Amino acid sequence: MDDYLAGLLFLALAVLAFTLIELKSRHCRALQSEADRAKFAARNIQEELRAKESEIDRLKRRSMALLKWKGRAQELDLALRQTRDSTENLSAQRLKYLEEYVSGPARGERSLLFLETSPERGICSFEDRLRRMLEEAEFEIVIVSPWIKRSVWDRIKKPFRGFVQRGGRLRVFIRGCDGDYSSGLCDDISAEIQDLGGELVTLKQLHAKLYLVDRKQAIISSANLTRGGAENNYEAGIWLNDPVIVSDIIAFVEELCAQGS
Repeated sequence: MDDYLAGLLFLALAVLAFTLIELKSRHCRALQSEADRAKFAARNIQEELRAKESEIDRLKRRSMALLKWKGRAQELDLALRQTRDSTENLSAQRLKYLEEYVSGPARGERSLLFLETSPERGICSFEDRLRRMLEEAEFEIVIVSPWIKRSVWDRIKKPFRGFVQRGGRLRVFIRGCDGDYSSGLCDDISAEIQDLGGELVTLKQLHAKLYLVDRKQAIISSANLTRGGAENNYEAGIWLNDPVIVSDIIAFVEELCAQGS
């Protein structure tokens, strides 16, 4: 009887041991399978990382190339501006205009036109002619106006950005006095001029009002670029394209530039 019980106990232990071994084997196979899946996922992740790194390297190379070309473009733009602003270029442009003028009045224009701002009669030939000049500008715009109000500036500034981007030179002369700003006589548009790529010259003694385009046509007027000058006041001036007078205006502008800041 004892041998029988001992045999049953041995058999039970053997079955238990076999069951434990089988469970452990299944667990090991499950772990191995999970490990294989983890390795496969890791390989996929590594491949994705390599692809991302390759894409990042490509983007870096492209960015460096773009920065290189951007720098080159900036150099070319600066060279273009320097060339267009050079005395030689301006002299050549003026000589071309003089030759055209001598052969016949430019574009059939008379050499002098009277301009006015007359609120009673609703006449604003000053602003109309100024806008036309600015739209025709090819390489240089000079604005000399001690006071400028943003409401009028916004009406005439549309051509400026494209003009400067094409290499044109924009120069604006103002008084630039803090008292003028605080009293509301004018608005501070210096940041806007700089944003456009223009040059701002301040001269506290400035009282002249003149507008010069391409060194071939100009307006001499009593009108500032303010609502008073363009709408509300009685203002008078002259548009001209006479080369002799324009030459004197150019010299006057250069004197303002030398005295300004």
